[in-house]
Amino acid sequence: MRASRLLAVLALAAAGADPGAPAGPVVRDAFGRDVSVRGITLVDWEGEIANPAIRFVVSPPAGMAFPVKATLSAKEPRLYFDLPCKVGAEGPTKDLAFKSKDDRLSFLLSIWPDRDGEDETHAFGISFRDAKGKTALAAIPVRVVDQDKPAEPKFRIHVDYSQDRTDFFKDESSRKVVEQAAADWAFFLDDLGTDAVPEGAEETWIWSAEGFKKGGVVKNAAAYTGYRLYAYGIHTRDLRSGGEPSREGQPQASNGKALPFKRSGGLEIETAGNFNAIGWRKSLDAAEWWKATNLREVQNDLYSISRHEMGHAFFFNPNNKAFGDFKRKGKIAEPRVRAYQGADPKIDKHDHLDGAVDRASRKGAYGYEYFGDVPRCRWIVTKLDLLCVAAMGYRLRDTSAFRPLSLEGAAPPGAKANAPYRAALRASGGIPALCFEISSGALPPGLSLDSFSGEISGTPGQAGESEFAVRVRDAGEPALEALARFRIRVDAP
Repeated sequence: MRASRLLAVLALAAAGADPGAPAGPVVRDAFGRDVSVRGITLVDWEGEIANPAIRFVVSPPAGMAFPVKATLSAKEPRLYFDLPCKVGAEGPTKDLAFKSKDDRLSFLLSIWPDRDGEDETHAFGISFRDAKGKTALAAIPVRVVDQDKPAEPKFRIHVDYSQDRTDFFKDESSRKVVEQAAADWAFFLDDLGTDAVPEGAEETWIWSAEGFKKGGVVKNAAAYTGYRLYAYGIHTRDLRSGGEPSREGQPQASNGKALPFKRSGGLEIETAGNFNAIGWRKSLDAAEWWKATNLREVQNDLYSISRHEMGHAFFFNPNNKAFGDFKRKGKIAEPRVRAYQGADPKIDKHDHLDGAVDRASRKGAYGYEYFGDVPRCRWIVTKLDLLCVAAMGYRLRDTSAFRPLSLEGAAPPGAKANAPYRAALRASGGIPALCFEISSGALPPGLSLDSFSGEISGTPGQAGESEFAVRVRDAGEPALEALARFRIRVDAP
């Protein structure tokens, strides 16, 4: 289906274009390269995390009369542009308006994550109409590098339904959503070597079924290692859900040494719905992410709310010493967070990252999910959220969103004069829409470097040895970069 969608868009562009229209527009990436033909590369990072939103600049075809209106569209519902943008089952659309031939307008493009680990091929179309009614159409190929791969959790989260007095979690679909949300948090956490908690050794506060007014303490009925999360239903006039680490419980420990966060907590789900009484949306379908707006007048998304409230239970709550220390300062002040985000995220009275928009995805960070520069639909963890989690003392697993950009230093093979040559430079990490370029020195005459792929090819014309340095940059804002030096020896035929 994905390939057929691409073909359909390309056919539409070819069949529907005005015969008198000029040849296509120019779409450039962050490095100034025209991607109209070579296409765009997006990435689906490992795990359920907001993917990077990549910036491009578009200009209309030459010869059009201004003003010119353009509409960007795609058939894949998981693709999205920056706001203003419409998303839905038929894919996203975005309008641009060019006032003069000097206008160069930018847009962001990203894709909602799926879980299948398969690379994808899509396309988006651009339709132009100028002041005289002349039209032009173009289709830009989109390749998605999917970095998902199976991985067993290294940090265990045990979801315990034993305290549910409402029967909300008798429904298998409710349990499935909550367990997926817990697994998606756990995916990013590394093994902390936490000590086992014996049966009956942990006390956790459980609210009554009537909500946040009274409750009592329970003890764990079985031994465990990791985190014990009691998930249960409540019903209150406020129609709100909640989550918190146990104030009465003990901190996690490793080799007998206390860690600055708790080892149990609760997830309370309002049975009637979130801030309304029209029930819950329980889909986990990635293609339906756009339906989960979490507004008062719609069925709210159980995955979004569960994952958010789990964030309070695991990390973002002053019952955890590390977060409490940050909250007293009013911000998460930690070097790695600051290096990524460019600022210290502020903490508001609700234990949210007030005003923070994740730098890579342009989505609102934890507690700021109704904001950001891209469509505000299903809530999802951001890279900023996870860096803040690490600042609280958790260790993050080695996943693709956190790997630095690097350029392998292995020397390209030697060449022979007057013989075809081909070799590829290898880069890893960063956001894999990369740009390779010679930063100093030179390739042997007759060879050239493909900036998109890192491939060196051509036919060297004479024997000799050439030294050169290659710089590779990724599509981040600001871009990461890596540098390596190489040598190619060309032997006589």
